[in-house]
Amino acid sequence: MRLLVTGAGGQLGRGFLEEAASHPLFGEVIATTREQLDFTDRSQVFDAVTGFGPDWVVHLGAMTEVDACEDNPDAAYLANALSVRYLKQAARRTGSRICYLSTDYVFDGRASTPYREWDPTSPLSVYGKSKLAGEAELEADDLIVRTSWVMGRHGRNTLKTILSLARADGVVRFVADQVGSPTVVDDLARAIATLLLEDMSGIFHATNQGHLSWYDLVRFVFAEVGADQARVVPVGSAEIAATRKAPRPAFSVLDNCAMRLAGLAPMPDYRESVARLARELWDAG
Repeated sequence: MRLLVTGAGGQLGRGFLEEAASHPLFGEVIATTREQLDFTDRSQVFDAVTGFGPDWVVHLGAMTEVDACEDNPDAAYLANALSVRYLKQAARRTGSRICYLSTDYVFDGRASTPYREWDPTSPLSVYGKSKLAGEAELEADDLIVRTSWVMGRHGRNTLKTILSLARADGVVRFVADQVGSPTVVDDLARAIATLLLEDMSGIFHATNQGHLSWYDLVRFVFAEVGADQARVVPVGSAEIAATRKAPRPAFSVLDNCAMRLAGLAPMPDYRESVARLARELWDAG
């Protein structure tokens, strides 16, 4: 199986390449960073896809800065939606399929039970709307993987921010009324690889099992690394709304229903995976 990977310099891109290297059924893999392949440039996309002819284009590149998307919706739609159109147009010429990474932000967060893959979408933010627009560019034989709260050993992410705060002094404030599922890159990369190897298509939710608020996640991480949980103070989203341009879904837990019904092994519980990653990053300094 030949893969063309976009966004290979990001935290998930790097993790996916490490995972792909461990599978003998993955043959040649071309990994491209944004500097090597500007996926918003139609001519570059066509040259890359038609020149290589991959079985799968694993499109991990995106504009993920949620508030920046609110400031520049054209850039968000270009990176998260029109790029998918370009990739799909090129893929039609080579018989390639697209694996597209999407997000829990396609939902409005007003549910009280985890969202299944077939539930209606209603994004609140430009980021969520642009990612949903990217999903709409794909066809039935493509693969859409929605995930949430991604954190790994590479790049910037919220877990690294939490650990930096744990090393410092003073009060740490995190929202207690936004609930989701943390997803560790190693587990997500393994799930994506499995879906590709199983020749799956359609929409799959892929997160670590279990859910909690950001406030509870910070307390959990502090406890794992021996920091003082009493320093963590809950706040409401309304209290920090002025510092955020994009609305966040209050409850964006994804039910990994399609994976379960397809007989695929569930991803590990977040407690196991986040604890392991937090201790690894903490020990590494």
